[in-house]
Amino acid sequence: MAERERILDPTGLDERSADTTLAPRPASLHGLRVGLLENTKPNASVLLSHVGRELQREHGVQTAVMFAKSYFGTPVEESLIQRILHNCDFVVAGIGD
Repeated sequence: MAERERILDPTGLDERSADTTLAPRPASLHGLRVGLLENTKPNASVLLSHVGRELQREHGVQTAVMFAKSYFGTPVEESLIQRILHNCDFVVAGIGD
Protein backbone atom coordinates (compact mmCIF):
# COMPACT_ATOMS: atom_id res chain seq x y z
CA MET A 1 0.00 0.00 0.00
CA ALA A 2 1.29 3.45 -0.89
CA GLU A 3 2.24 5.85 1.89
CA ARG A 4 -0.14 8.77 2.37
CA GLU A 5 1.08 12.27 1.63
CA ARG A 6 1.36 14.61 4.61
CA ILE A 7 0.28 18.20 4.07
CA LEU A 8 2.04 20.81 6.20
CA ASP A 9 0.35 23.97 7.36
CA PRO A 10 2.53 26.93 6.22
CA THR A 11 1.06 29.15 8.95
CA GLY A 12 2.82 27.05 11.58
CA LEU A 13 -0.41 25.97 13.22
CA ASP A 14 -0.58 22.27 13.91
CA GLU A 15 -1.48 19.82 16.61
CA ARG A 16 1.78 20.36 18.52
CA SER A 17 1.97 23.22 20.96
CA ALA A 18 5.09 25.36 20.89
CA ASP A 19 6.34 28.01 23.26
CA THR A 20 6.44 31.20 21.19
CA THR A 21 7.36 33.49 24.07
CA LEU A 22 10.02 35.95 22.98
CA ALA A 23 13.21 36.20 25.01
CA PRO A 24 13.52 39.47 26.95
CA ARG A 25 15.67 42.12 25.29
CA PRO A 26 18.85 43.09 27.12
CA ALA A 27 18.97 46.68 28.36
CA SER A 28 22.36 47.07 26.67
CA LEU A 29 24.59 45.04 24.36
CA HIS A 30 27.73 46.37 26.03
CA GLY A 31 29.98 43.51 27.12
CA LEU A 32 27.77 40.78 25.66
CA ARG A 33 28.94 37.96 23.38
CA VAL A 34 27.14 37.67 20.04
CA GLY A 35 26.91 34.53 17.95
CA LEU A 36 26.66 35.07 14.21
CA LEU A 37 24.86 32.15 12.57
CA GLU A 38 25.28 31.90 8.82
CA ASN A 39 23.44 29.50 6.55
CA THR A 40 26.45 28.65 4.28
CA LYS A 41 25.04 30.44 1.25
CA PRO A 42 27.37 32.81 -0.62
CA ASN A 43 27.98 36.14 1.16
CA ALA A 44 26.24 35.18 4.42
CA SER A 45 29.51 35.16 6.35
CA VAL A 46 30.59 38.42 4.72
CA LEU A 47 27.36 40.15 5.76
CA LEU A 48 27.47 38.77 9.29
CA SER A 49 31.14 39.71 9.74
CA HIS A 50 30.18 43.31 9.02
CA VAL A 51 27.23 43.07 11.42
CA GLY A 52 29.55 41.71 14.13
CA ARG A 53 32.06 44.54 13.67
CA GLU A 54 29.31 47.15 13.81
CA LEU A 55 27.86 45.63 16.97
CA GLN A 56 31.30 45.80 18.57
CA ARG A 57 31.99 49.36 17.36
CA GLU A 58 28.57 50.90 17.93
CA HIS A 59 27.21 48.92 20.87
CA GLY A 60 30.24 47.65 22.79
CA VAL A 61 29.67 43.96 22.11
CA GLN A 62 32.58 42.09 23.69
CA THR A 63 33.03 39.33 21.10
CA ALA A 64 31.45 38.21 17.84
CA VAL A 65 31.78 34.50 17.04
CA MET A 66 30.81 33.05 13.65
CA PHE A 67 28.92 29.75 13.47
CA ALA A 68 27.77 27.96 10.31
CA LYS A 69 24.96 25.52 9.68
CA SER A 70 25.98 22.33 7.87
CA TYR A 71 23.50 22.96 5.05
CA PHE A 72 21.22 25.93 4.33
CA GLY A 73 18.16 23.78 3.69
CA THR A 74 18.08 22.06 7.06
CA PRO A 75 17.45 23.20 10.63
CA VAL A 76 20.39 24.02 12.88
CA GLU A 77 21.86 20.91 14.47
CA GLU A 78 21.20 20.47 18.19
CA SER A 79 24.94 20.20 18.92
CA LEU A 80 25.51 23.60 17.28
CA ILE A 81 22.60 25.12 19.21
CA GLN A 82 24.21 23.90 22.43
CA ARG A 83 27.61 25.41 21.47
CA ILE A 84 25.95 28.75 20.76
CA LEU A 85 23.98 28.65 24.03
CA HIS A 86 27.16 27.98 26.04
CA ASN A 87 29.30 30.62 24.29
CA CYS A 88 26.97 33.50 23.43
CA ASP A 89 24.53 35.86 25.09
CA PHE A 90 22.49 36.41 21.92
CA VAL A 91 22.62 35.39 18.26
CA VAL A 92 22.07 37.05 14.91
CA ALA A 93 21.13 34.74 12.04
CA GLY A 94 21.78 35.74 8.47
CA ILE A 95 21.30 34.38 5.00
CA GLY A 96 23.29 34.93 1.87
CA ASP A 97 22.97 34.97 -1.93
